[in-house]
Amino acid sequence: MKSAKGLYQFFKGKYPLERKFYDLIPPLLEKKYLKTIYNCHLCAGTLDGVDIDGDVELTVLDIDHIIA
Repeated sequence: MKSAKGLYQFFKGKYPLERKFYDLIPPLLEKKYLKTIYNCHLCAGTLDGVDIDGDVELTVLDIDHIIA
């Protein structure tokens, strides 16, 4: 999966009608992604950020915003 989107944005686009699209992500893939993205947020100083993507709602998509 090579893309300019984050993992959660990718799966939301792949399954647009699925409300809980994040449940369709393979667990091992999600674990590795979260470990990597944690380090990105740590370096950027955004771990304590609230609603990073600015959509007025805190969701898993905020995790992806650091790489978007």
